[in-house]
Amino acid sequence: MKKFYRLGILGLMVFGLITGCGQAPTIQNIDNSNYFAKSQAKSSVAKAIKRGASSKGWRTKTIKNGLIEANILVKGKYFVAVNIPYTSKGYKIEYKNTRNLKYNPTTKTIHGSYNKWTNILSSRINYELENIGMNNAAGTATTMATTPVVVKSATSKKYKKGGTLNLQNKTVYIRPEIVYTAKSRVSTAVKQECTIPQALSENIVQKALAQGIQIEVKNNIKPTDIELKIDIIDVVSAGNAAIGHNKFMVIEGYLVKGGTKYSSFKAARRSGGGYFGSYRSSCSVLGRITKALGQDTAGWLTNPYDGARLGDVQLIR
Repeated sequence: MKKFYRLGILGLMVFGLITGCGQAPTIQNIDNSNYFAKSQAKSSVAKAIKRGASSKGWRTKTIKNGLIEANILVKGKYFVAVNIPYTSKGYKIEYKNTRNLKYNPTTKTIHGSYNKWTNILSSRINYELENIGMNNAAGTATTMATTPVVVKSATSKKYKKGGTLNLQNKTVYIRPEIVYTAKSRVSTAVKQECTIPQALSENIVQKALAQGIQIEVKNNIKPTDIELKIDIIDVVSAGNAAIGHNKFMVIEGYLVKGGTKYSSFKAARRSGGGYFGSYRSSCSVLGRITKALGQDTAGWLTNPYDGARLGDVQLIR
C-alpha cells in the first residue's frame, strides 16, 4: 500500500511539473482570422461579434470599420478590455487592458480568469456566426456549413390535441432511430460521421429506465401504443479541437396515441467538450449532448406536462 501511495504522490508531482506548478498562464490571444470558408459581409460579421459579446455582458464600441473594442467589469472589481479586429474572413481577440488580474507586461502572464473569459467570449461570437449560417473554414474537417436535411418529420402528421396522459403502469414506445425535421440545420459531415439518431434514442431509453419509466424500443408501433415521438430540430457543430468546440442540439418531443397528441416539450443542450474538450472529436462532444438530452427527456417523462422547456432554454427558437 505504501508503494502505491508513493507512486501516487510521485504522479501528482510530475503532473505539477507538467502544468507549470501553478504559475500564471500566458495571455492567450485568439486568432480566428481565417474562420470563414468564403468572404462574408463585414457588417454581418460586426453584428455577430456585438451580439455575441453583449450576450455575455461585454460592452462593445466601434473604433473604426474593422475594429471593435469590448470590455467587461466582473464583480465590480476585475476589468478586461480587448480589441477585436475583424475582416470579411474572420476576427481576432487581442489583449488591450486589464485591472486587478495580475498582468505582467514582461512575461505576458495574467490571472487564469482572463483566458477563461475571452474563450467564453470567442465561443459566444462563434455561436452567433454559426447561428446566421456562416461557414467555418477552420472546422471543415469536422464542421461544415449547416444545410437543411430534407427528411420526413416524425411529428409532421396532424394530430388531435389531447390532455394529460398518465403513464403509470403503462409502457412507452420509441423508435430505434430519431429523425431530423425537414427544416433542421445539420451539416453533411455530422450526418455522415456521427450516429446522433441512434445514440439519442439509446440515451433516452437508458436514462428513462433508470428513472423507472417503462419504455421499449419498437419499429412497428401500433395505433393503440403510447409513442414518444422525437424530432431533432437543430444540430449546430461550430468549432473543433484546434479552436475550441461550441456545439448545441435542439429536440422536440410528443406523447402520441393513435391520432391524438398529448403533452409536448422542447429541449436544448450546448457543450464545449468538458474537461479535456480540446482533445475530443466533434462526434464525441455531440455524444455528450445526446446524453444530456436523454436525461432531460427522462426527467420530463416522470411528469410529462405540456409546453415544457428543458436544458439550455435560451437556444430554443
